[in-house]
Amino acid sequence: MLVQEYFRSRQELLEKALDKYLPPVTEYPENLHAAMRYSVFNGGKRLRPILFFATYEMLLGKKNINRIKRVIPVACALEFVHTASLIHDDLPSIDNSVERRGKPSCHVKFGEATAILAGDALLTKAIEILTEINNKTKAIKCIQILNRAISSHGMIGGQTVDVLSSKKKININTLRYIHLKKTGALLQAATELACVMYGADENVLITLSNFALNLGLAYQIVDDILDEVGSYDVLGKEPGSDTKSNKATYPSLVGLEKSKKQAEKLLRDSYNMIKNMKNNDILVEFVDMIKERLP
Repeated sequence: MLVQEYFRSRQELLEKALDKYLPPVTEYPENLHAAMRYSVFNGGKRLRPILFFATYEMLLGKKNINRIKRVIPVACALEFVHTASLIHDDLPSIDNSVERRGKPSCHVKFGEATAILAGDALLTKAIEILTEINNKTKAIKCIQILNRAISSHGMIGGQTVDVLSSKKKININTLRYIHLKKTGALLQAATELACVMYGADENVLITLSNFALNLGLAYQIVDDILDEVGSYDVLGKEPGSDTKSNKATYPSLVGLEKSKKQAEKLLRDSYNMIKNMKNNDILVEFVDMIKERLP
């Protein structure tokens, strides 16, 4: 199967499921549900749920869209959490971003209070739909993994350190922590959730978990580089926003060339972790997609 067809078919399946799980805009309170839908269907690439699908199908040993329907709640939960994090990131009190993917941010369109509540509602919806997993032992494990990824030891912790570090001089280890938690934690959860749903052994779970963390850090370093030398078309927002906000980036701390070399090493390491796994072509494509973004 062509990689493009794989992404298209899995995105299509996911879009239908996301639509099913979200309350309609006609349901009271309409403004909240409109804000949730607006943010979820705002042109996201669905990378986290597709990474989940790709990992699960690699472990399964075959690409079969009918076999992944049983794990749809997990994929949707990942996307709801990711969307919630973007809504909250854009808020005036955090990144103060007025655009997301070339469209007005949720708080610009619906107001700050509704945006906060829409993010909260998507987080709780994510946990709610994980309870639909038929195997309750797996359901509990999935809830534990996703909660840890969201928590003060994961995404929220990374965002907190990011906020507290704004306009301060920080070292590379602090920036690495921010990137690993803000971006890496949810990618890590995607591969770990796939391992749980398949029933993979501990060694495989650890390897794929580290693969995702490396991938997440590389992705964020490339984002830092693009913020300095990229374009609006690539970023979906004005470049240089981190510099204007006095936020630390890899290029500002270690320079552009060293940042590129670090991203390239992380991507090589990611590839080496999975190169001997069977049916790994879609995971390899994730590595290649990030590599192709490097200017």
